[in-house]
Amino acid sequence: MKMLNRLLALVLALALCLPALAESAPEDVLATVNGVAVTRAAFDSCLTQLQDEYASYGYDVTDPTIAAVLQQFALQTAVEYALLDAKLVELGLQLTDEELADAAQLAREDFSMQVDMIVDQYGYYGMADISTEEGRAAVLLEVLSQLEAMGVTEASYIAQAQVFAGYDKVYAWIVRDVSVTDEDVRAHYDELVEADRVAYANDVAAYEGMLESNRYALMYGMTDYYVDLYYVPEGYRIITHILLEADDAALADYTAIHANPASTAEQIAAAEAAVLASVQPDIDEINARLAAGEAFSDLIPDYTIDPGMMDAESIAAGYEVHAQSTGYVIPFRDAAFTVDNVGDVTAPVVTDFGVHILCYAGDVPAGPVPFTSDVEAILRESLLVPRQTAAYQQTIQAWLNEAEIVYSEEAQAILSSY
Repeated sequence: MKMLNRLLALVLALALCLPALAESAPEDVLATVNGVAVTRAAFDSCLTQLQDEYASYGYDVTDPTIAAVLQQFALQTAVEYALLDAKLVELGLQLTDEELADAAQLAREDFSMQVDMIVDQYGYYGMADISTEEGRAAVLLEVLSQLEAMGVTEASYIAQAQVFAGYDKVYAWIVRDVSVTDEDVRAHYDELVEADRVAYANDVAAYEGMLESNRYALMYGMTDYYVDLYYVPEGYRIITHILLEADDAALADYTAIHANPASTAEQIAAAEAAVLASVQPDIDEINARLAAGEAFSDLIPDYTIDPGMMDAESIAAGYEVHAQSTGYVIPFRDAAFTVDNVGDVTAPVVTDFGVHILCYAGDVPAGPVPFTSDVEAILRESLLVPRQTAAYQQTIQAWLNEAEIVYSEEAQAILSSY
């Protein structure tokens, strides 16, 4: 059941707090904003969402100080939503029937996707057999039942989406005149290029550390931690390679000898020779095909065991290697610079992974990343969003300052509790 609750939270986490859609008794109204009620239900919904969010980060939401702060945040949020409800009417921005239908359809699709994701997790964690239609249908019914018990149905999900679609219209109205000029974008690009030039032009380790950080950010879906880079240090080559699968015993022997500080050069050389001998037929065949005029890139899929170089896209991209690179085993890195001309192929080199044959496929353009239309779009967005956010927050605060807000005694106690 704990696992189920965690999975259901994937859907519930998307359900942001909302003002109550139904009329409430006077004793259930904590405040009014320009005549729009802030109900206890709206406050409780906001509070629950905040408690769940903070608890997920390890906070003790039962701590009196934290509890008081969350109550204040929840009340303030509910007040802002009531203000937005009033402004929707005042500005004539209520959703049209078509907009309501569009919001409902998007919510319906999203709800279905989220529920399917939970059902898939049942199978992934081995909690149920969903390999058959009957098994999946049974889990789907269980998930929907549990969600309904927690107050989440497709209908409630749609209602929430429609309310927030209205709030999106208010946001769009507020930021309608916020813009970014071409000069702003270009100046921002120049600033980023200069900052990265200072940071990375003479520090390959720092540059590759950021590349590695970005790789993990993408791998784990943590896109907020991805940092675009705008300057490439000099000296990078594009390297493609074939990784041959060596004899297990010979490779294990080489790895042990190579790792032993007491090993002599003669012992290491003998171990390398044994590894090379185990793949010599493949080496001879590759050399023959290259001599016959076949392209190195065409040979890679036939021989390599490197999972990072199995498809055409990965082969075309290659690996970006610098003489000071820290992200590759040293024999591989050094081998990349034993040839001088683009298209040259190295002699076989042994590492703990097997036997590599490298091709110098090209050079990575050094200096500023080109100011392409894609880069321009990214930078324009990065400038526009903060400006829109600032304009929205300033407008909301001004509206709150001008609004007639009447708090109940209970609401006043919440606001003064910390």
